[in-house]
Amino acid sequence: MRANEKSLALYERASKSIAGGHLSNFKQHPGNPQTFFSHFEGSKMFDVDGNMYYDWSLSSGPAILGQASPIVRDAIIEQAQKCYTRQYMEVQIEAAELFCKCVPCADSMHYAVTGGESMLYTIRTARAYTGKNMIVRFNGMYHGGTDLVLGGRATSKEDRHVLNGWDEGDSYGQACFTTGRAKHALNDVYMIDYNDLEQMEALFKSDDDIACVILEPVCLNISGCMPEPGYLEGVRKLCDEYGVLLVFDETLTGFRAALGGAQEYFGITPDLATFAKAISGGIPGAAFGGKAEVMKVLDDCTCIIPGTYNGNSLTAAVMKAVLTELSRNDGECYKQIEKLGNMFREGVLDAAKKYDIPMLMQGFPGAWFPVFTEKDRIRNHREALLYSDLDKMHRFGSLMKENGVIGDDRYCVSLAHTESDVLASIEIADKVLSILKEEQ
Repeated sequence: MRANEKSLALYERASKSIAGGHLSNFKQHPGNPQTFFSHFEGSKMFDVDGNMYYDWSLSSGPAILGQASPIVRDAIIEQAQKCYTRQYMEVQIEAAELFCKCVPCADSMHYAVTGGESMLYTIRTARAYTGKNMIVRFNGMYHGGTDLVLGGRATSKEDRHVLNGWDEGDSYGQACFTTGRAKHALNDVYMIDYNDLEQMEALFKSDDDIACVILEPVCLNISGCMPEPGYLEGVRKLCDEYGVLLVFDETLTGFRAALGGAQEYFGITPDLATFAKAISGGIPGAAFGGKAEVMKVLDDCTCIIPGTYNGNSLTAAVMKAVLTELSRNDGECYKQIEKLGNMFREGVLDAAKKYDIPMLMQGFPGAWFPVFTEKDRIRNHREALLYSDLDKMHRFGSLMKENGVIGDDRYCVSLAHTESDVLASIEIADKVLSILKEEQ
């Protein structure tokens, strides 16, 4: 058992001045203490009790260059010596030009501070362009903490994620439920299932006031579901046919699936896309971009995107540094991410097979999601609830942390990871799966 006395003491102290003791209380509860860390080195994290962990969470995704990256640190120091506020400087233009060069849909872009904020602004832009009101999103996907995207209106009695509530056993729906939300907040949002074109087309036929469809191209907030062959192409076609804008939420896939995000990875170009997390390597930063005719609604300020810290010079400098590094040698680094990610996946699945535990690792090499199921794949949130063991998935993550691997449910690769990190993490996963076998 790892020592945690100092962490527990800090949690008790935090609980007296920070509400709930957590910096973000999404899926956190009083009495569920966080681990407090002292320092970070590349792919490793060290807590205040002296324990070392292999980092596959990357602070919930942002640290694609690794923790305490000298590239990020040097960019912060260099820019801070010039200016660390939101003053207009050349660096914001340079970062924006690089962003638009990397992202297929981005004829132009706009800065934001967080992924949730970027999504809120993207939805506003879509509504301004189309003159329509309704939003379509997907069961099990997450787009930030604003009222209108933490749930939605169920489109059938079979939908498990319902208006302002959740079904028993739906841990994701329960986590997205919140009191204090405006009573009308979810009335403008439809919830449908990923990988179900018939359901989407039926909804489009029933309502001509739909402004946009927003989706994670890969379900990296639950079960790592990948698009079925032809699905994203079908979504693109339906959106074009019914005059609905297609929005990719690339908060997690952006600059992780590929340099150009999931839209490059799958070869499907949305009308708008939001980015955060890896875009600035671990410090606050976000952006959204889109096709010229859509983004034009921002030109005359009739559609406003306010924010004192939008494009602050520190974020822009780090964003420029991160995208420059990821772009180096035509994105050569993604071959390393693919190699190590596949190595980790195969090692974990080999261990699961050894202990006769039905298990998948869904997603792509930059981000894998463990799924405990007898099925050969899980296609959407509905199937995850019906056919996978979410409790075992959470238990797996908890045991991995207890034994020295932090994964935040999904397991992401950074440029700081090495083959020895992967092998050590596979060895820990082997031990964890043996424990799960004993617990059956």
